[in-house]
Amino acid sequence: MLGTPPCPPPSSSPPSSPPSSPLPTGVRRLERTLYLYAGLEDFVLLYPLYALLFAEHGLGTAEISSLFAVWSLTALLVEVPSGVWADVVSRRLMTAVGPLLTAAGFALWVLFPSYGAYAAGFALWGIGGGLRSGALEALVHDELERLGAASRYARVMGRAAAVSMAATALATAAAAPAFARGGEPLVGAASVAACLLCAAVGAALPDHRGPAAPGRIVRSATPSAARTPRRCGRGSPRCAEAVVCGARCCCPSSSARSGARSTSTYRCWPPPPVPRRRRSPCWCWWSGWG
Repeated sequence: MLGTPPCPPPSSSPPSSPPSSPLPTGVRRLERTLYLYAGLEDFVLLYPLYALLFAEHGLGTAEISSLFAVWSLTALLVEVPSGVWADVVSRRLMTAVGPLLTAAGFALWVLFPSYGAYAAGFALWGIGGGLRSGALEALVHDELERLGAASRYARVMGRAAAVSMAATALATAAAAPAFARGGEPLVGAASVAACLLCAAVGAALPDHRGPAAPGRIVRSATPSAARTPRRCGRGSPRCAEAVVCGARCCCPSSSARSGARSTSTYRCWPPPPVPRRRRSPCWCWWSGWG
C-alpha cells in the first residue's frame, strides 16, 4: 500500500509579495508640485488675524459681516463659469492667476486699510478661489488619467487637503510671533509672498492639453452613427461612425470603438454642411483639450 508523501515543512518566512511597480516620473512630479501648491495656498499669516485687524481699523460687526458676504457672493458667482473658462483658456493659467488675485487683495488690505479696500480685497480673494478650485481638480484628474494613474486621484487629492490643513495650522502658529515682531506690514508681506510663490508653483503644474484647434475631446452619452462614411471636417479622417454632437462632427477613437459606447471618447472637428435630417441628437459635455 502506497503511503501519502509527507508535506513539506512550513516555511518560517512569509511568502514574498510581488514587488510593486514604481510610479512613473510624471506622477511623482505632479504630486510633489500639487502638494507644494496646496501648502503655499493656505500658508497665509493673515488668516487668524484679519478680523482683529479690521476691528482695530474701526470696522464694526455689521461691516465685517458684510465683507464676508462680499467674499462668499463673489466666489459663488465665479465658481460656475470658471470651469468653462478653464476649458477655453488653460487650467494651468487659472491655477496661477487665482493666487495672484488673492495676493493683490491682501496687498490692498495692508496698503489701504479702509472698508473699500477690504471689500475689494475680499472680492479679489473670492474670484481667485473660484478660478483655481475647479481648474486644479480637473487638471490633476486629467493628468493622472493621461499617465495611467487615475486610480490615485482620491488619494492624491486627500493628501493635498491634508497638506493644506497642516499649512493653515502652521500659519496660525506663526501669525502671533510674526505680528509681535513686525506688526501688520510683516504679516501682510508674508501672506502676499506665499500667494506669489503659490502662483509660481501653479504655473509649473503640468497641463498636456493641445491648442484650441480641431480635435477637442467630448464624451457622448447616446451617439448614433451616421449612415455613410464621410469626413468630419477639414483635416479629419474619413469616419464610418461619425456622429454630430452639438455643433461639431465627431469620430470615435480606437479606444471608443473597442469599449462601451456610453462612455467612449470622441474627437471632434467643425462639421461640414449636413442636412438636418441626418443630424443625430446626442448629449455631450466638454472634458478638456485632447
